[in-house]
Amino acid sequence: MICKNYTVTGEDVNDSMVMETIAYTSYTLKLWYHFLFDNGISKEKLNALHLGFVEENNEFICYKNLMFTESFLIEMKHCQIDDKIKIKSSFFNAKNECCAEVTKEIQWFDQIQKEVIVTPKKILQHFNSRPSSMNHNTNWNLKFLY
Repeated sequence: MICKNYTVTGEDVNDSMVMETIAYTSYTLKLWYHFLFDNGISKEKLNALHLGFVEENNEFICYKNLMFTESFLIEMKHCQIDDKIKIKSSFFNAKNECCAEVTKEIQWFDQIQKEVIVTPKKILQHFNSRPSSMNHNTNWNLKFLY
């Protein structure tokens, strides 16, 4: 698993001070970028390859609201990289209660051709060349922490 601690900010909440759905999906994407960076793929490298992402098919389940100034942990429990990237993240409050889950699909986007593409071979080769403890046919049940 990969996880990171955050605090709910004013940008994340609605008028009732409850964290909004869009904030959950945004934090999931932030954790995705941390995962890439920890695996040798920085935003600069993505820019050099002219790669971006298109988000689609978000599924959000809220069990308990996270509130303004509340600390939380986001944990990426599942990541599968095929033609599409499938991520499942869970959000935990300070009491370690699961407050929400986000399942997200992301597709690679070629910024030059301006179109959605399958996972580039350079990226797949990069992940396939990782140590076998982290590589399971580009389908990880992530086993390392931040």
